[in-house]
Amino acid sequence: MIKVFARLLLVVSVFSSISSTAEAALPPARVFIVTGSDINMVSRESKVPVSVQNNYDRDIRIRVHARSSNAQVNVQEYVSLTVPANSRKDALIPISVISSGNFHVKVWMTTFTNIRIGQTIEVRLTANPDVELYILFGFGALIVVLVGLGVARMIRRNKLGVNA
Repeated sequence: MIKVFARLLLVVSVFSSISSTAEAALPPARVFIVTGSDINMVSRESKVPVSVQNNYDRDIRIRVHARSSNAQVNVQEYVSLTVPANSRKDALIPISVISSGNFHVKVWMTTFTNIRIGQTIEVRLTANPDVELYILFGFGALIVVLVGLGVARMIRRNKLGVNA
């Protein structure tokens, strides 16, 4: 009876030590995407910056992928990037939008052999592509008004100068 109890105690202690070492074996992420603020786009096409932090003592080469579930947002498949040792570098992801609105873009990293690194983050994107056009037309209209007022003033001054 004592031998059975000793074996049972041994089995329980082995299984409890295996589960605790398996949980503690994961190292912290040393390369990761730094979460940033929301992105505001005021044009139809832009390069959205995504910061990647490298805490290793050597340079790394990675691919930064992005994807949107909304068909109104077109995203390049991935951008290749070399991040220097112990530093941060921005990956500029080309994004184009068709219409105004709020969108979500999922961003993640892989190695060149397509092994995922770190976690997938979500970038919020607010697009107002027509703002650029409205500002351009507004400045154009202001220039036309100012030139028109200047021409009218010169014509009025010439008429007064000729008549006087």
